[in-house]
Amino acid sequence: MRNELGRPGLCLARYERYATPILCIFYAVGLAGHLIAASRSWMAVMTPYVLLMLGLAAVAPVFRAARRGVWIWSAAVFAVTFLLEAAGTATGRIFGPYTYGAALGWKLFEVPVVIAFNWLLVILGFTMLVGRWIRSPIWGSLLAAALTAGFDFLMEPVAIRLDYWTWQAPSIPLQNYVAWFLIALAASLAFTVPRLTVRSPLPARYVLIQAVFFAGLRIGS
Repeated sequence: MRNELGRPGLCLARYERYATPILCIFYAVGLAGHLIAASRSWMAVMTPYVLLMLGLAAVAPVFRAARRGVWIWSAAVFAVTFLLEAAGTATGRIFGPYTYGAALGWKLFEVPVVIAFNWLLVILGFTMLVGRWIRSPIWGSLLAAALTAGFDFLMEPVAIRLDYWTWQAPSIPLQNYVAWFLIALAASLAFTVPRLTVRSPLPARYVLIQAVFFAGLRIGS
């Protein structure tokens, strides 16, 4: 009862109320900064730090109130997606042949550490978003996985231009989108089948804000 009506619950609700417009402002500034040639180099320098800062702001209320299952799921998704990215860059067999550029910051095994964190945010965000309308774990996870793959489709041309990564192929391989779908499907099922719950709306809002950001860059660039 205290969590809903007492001071901790009120503080959390207040945080979520103000966090959403602040996230929108930061991404709007980032969009403008990327579209204006004079500030583009500054945006590139700040990208990994801003992604980490805003991502942490989006999941802070989740982990403050999360039960052990959500913590375990999050750690597993982070670890598995990072290992798959490391294997993918080393072999080219998971997503296709690609390498990461310098724009996403510090790397381990040639993979920016922030990339696995963003995987976690995107999958969690779409899984929560879909879960508001679809109660079936299977159908909900299928739709969340499709949205995650669609998010990558939206992001790819922008990410290549910003030196997030580079494909060693004439075009983006279809297997990349298939891999995104299957990875997101497995992760989403691992969340929905045991009925894990997250009360905060911020991850769902955050992934939509990111989608608008990349859509803006695709249209404006």
